[in-house]
Amino acid sequence: MSEEQQYQKLTKSRSKSNVIINICLVTGLIILIACQLIFFSFTIRQRTRTASSIQDGGGITLASSDMKLVSCSDDDLSDAVAAVKFAVVNIDVVSSDVGPANRKGGPTLNFDMPSAGALQANEETLGSGIIVDARGYILTCYHLIKNYPNVYVTVLDANRKTYKADVVGVDIASDLVLLKITPAGPIPAAKLANSDMVKVTDTVLAIGSPFGFEYTVTSGIISDNKRSIVIEDTIYHNLFQTDAAVNRGSAGGALINSEGEVIGVNTAIASPSGYFSGISFTIPINKARSLLLKAIED
Repeated sequence: MSEEQQYQKLTKSRSKSNVIINICLVTGLIILIACQLIFFSFTIRQRTRTASSIQDGGGITLASSDMKLVSCSDDDLSDAVAAVKFAVVNIDVVSSDVGPANRKGGPTLNFDMPSAGALQANEETLGSGIIVDARGYILTCYHLIKNYPNVYVTVLDANRKTYKADVVGVDIASDLVLLKITPAGPIPAAKLANSDMVKVTDTVLAIGSPFGFEYTVTSGIISDNKRSIVIEDTIYHNLFQTDAAVNRGSAGGALINSEGEVIGVNTAIASPSGYFSGISFTIPINKARSLLLKAIED
């Protein structure tokens, strides 16, 4: 074989090798692209599954349709107020002595009492109360009525009627009193909650008649659920502290949760002026249970 023939054969062999190499490179590139596409598709599917479900620590999968933001809407609060609105009443008194000494409180912590002038002029409701039994049992604050021989309850339902009330139970240590009126038939009664379940930052609503403005609703949170305060040398333990506005005429009114259940009875405010300044105190409703069980016969 001549040198020229050998050269041509070598050239053909190299060309064939180059073709094979190029084919291998192209094939490898195709395989690589295919692998990347498969991996990318798998990743997208995994991300989609993660976005549509969340697996908790117990191994239970919660679909996205089951996930909801926890909130308390305006509708919830409206329903809560409607559930207890007509169970909050006005408390008035008649006394032969309306001197200021009868209502004197501490310098910074004052029971929610109106001024003597306002009481004489009948400009303000003395306080509020809560119907706890449809037969006419009313829970309110003892300090409201302790110096007065006559107590009247105005039920603020569609019929709006005022009744002479009798005292049927007293818990001075908790500043609570149970009144009894005699309505012609059942009257709206509030549902009582388990106040031991109340936590700091729970949303609450206060309902009463501050300055005589009936059905006034204010909102706030529980700032402390075991606050002790001193008023007129008496210590009141484990009260709720809240920033829901309470003013004169609101004492004895209801503090309710977002379910419309009564968690306490509004009793006092911390204020150098005698008006609401951001801190109110409420008697937990569980403190009233022994009084209610003792005074109300089944």
